[in-house]
Amino acid sequence: MTAPPTAVDDAAVTRVEVFLVATVATVLVTRGYLAATGYPQIGGGTLHIAHVLWGGLLMAVALVGVLIRHGSRVRMRAALLGGIGFGLFLDEVGKFLTTDVDYFFRPAVAVMYVVLVAFYLGARVALARRGPTDRQRLAVGLEALTDLVLGRLDEFARRRALDVLAGVRDPAQRVLAGSIRAGLAAPVAARTGFDGRIAVVRDRVEHRVTAWAATAAARRLVLVVFAVHAVHTLVGLVIVLAGSGWAAEDAGISEIGAELSGAVSAVLIVAGLWQFARRRDLPALRLLYASVVVNLLVTQVFLFDLRQFGALAGFAVSLLLLIVVRVAIRTEKAVVVPGDVPGGVSAAVRQA
Repeated sequence: MTAPPTAVDDAAVTRVEVFLVATVATVLVTRGYLAATGYPQIGGGTLHIAHVLWGGLLMAVALVGVLIRHGSRVRMRAALLGGIGFGLFLDEVGKFLTTDVDYFFRPAVAVMYVVLVAFYLGARVALARRGPTDRQRLAVGLEALTDLVLGRLDEFARRRALDVLAGVRDPAQRVLAGSIRAGLAAPVAARTGFDGRIAVVRDRVEHRVTAWAATAAARRLVLVVFAVHAVHTLVGLVIVLAGSGWAAEDAGISEIGAELSGAVSAVLIVAGLWQFARRRDLPALRLLYASVVVNLLVTQVFLFDLRQFGALAGFAVSLLLLIVVRVAIRTEKAVVVPGDVPGGVSAAVRQA
């Protein structure tokens, strides 16, 4: 049984999301830590080692790691490490936009917002416009084969690679695709060393989270959290608009940005809940996922500018929801259909 064409670059989208979430998390943690400790400085006298330098160092380490190591896991680690470095860099953008080197320059928050959204939308548009080709499908299969040799291929990645290879249309390329698929049928090598132990622990945690997220109780809890958040946000916005509006509160960019982006997130949640009521689970989960992305990449930046260290709790909740919804989407899509491909082909693995 042949699987339908599968989007190749869903893993690339995931890496971009990891990069951006790590960037936002770093900005939040950095500003929260500095506010809690009274903005200490590393150095003395005329010397000040700004954390933008540490950010550049981490981005360089991430880049070099990709240049000298193999496998998809290295690219994911580079996305995480590069995101942390970029967050340290972006956090000091106010210093480089003002003549008096003002770290607290208020429009800096809007600049961060534009940069993050531009990165996310730019990556999505670039991946959508490029589209999968037979050569790209073969490259995805070869990358999975590399991970298999290195002992870093999990079952979901194996199924996804088989799905991608099943979409090869050129008869001349199908021979190579068949060889790669045959190679992916080989048993996974045992993972050894420190990296292997970390991977085993990660897989166990992921398995438990996946099992919990797939339960009806977990879904009800997540839906209740989303519903409460949507109602709270929309009611708050109505109260503000029904009163004297933002002008009477002398609201700045952060207040308005938090309310408006929160409203967008709430509308996405309402749309998702409506899809759930119509028993369209996958579109519903994608809408909820989009609402969390808006919250993490936009709303939380504005909230942290307003609340400083107090925004970390809300960010942690949003990050947990992101993980749970992502797992739920993966569970919903990972329907294994037996066929002529070793190990089966997941017919529903598509770009989230």
